[in-house]
Amino acid sequence: MINIGPNIRRLRKLNNMNQVEFSSRIGISQGNLSEIEQGNCNPSFDTLFAIKKQFNCSIDDLIIIENDLVKSNNSSFLTEGELNMISNYRLLDGFDQKEIVDEIIKLKIALSKMKKQI
Repeated sequence: MINIGPNIRRLRKLNNMNQVEFSSRIGISQGNLSEIEQGNCNPSFDTLFAIKKQFNCSIDDLIIIENDLVKSNNSSFLTEGELNMISNYRLLDGFDQKEIVDEIIKLKIALSKMKKQI
């Protein structure tokens, strides 16, 4: 049995949701979600499809086996650091998100100009 529970838990945490909120969005009970996240059972196809639709993610990323992550350099699987960064970014309002992106672009342009002068 493939244990995809950790991948679903990671997605839930990425979206800053508790089990009740997440399970409600995908149409299953909190208890069922808990069982899935603990690896006691796998979600149905309908549940996987609901997750894909509600959270705009790839089913491949949900069912990827951890050993495959080590073997594949092309995986779109996110590291814990990347997940934390995205999670924190999503906590910001739209203005702050745009401000961060704009400031990073300005910094990169300034660094590029400095490199050209050297």
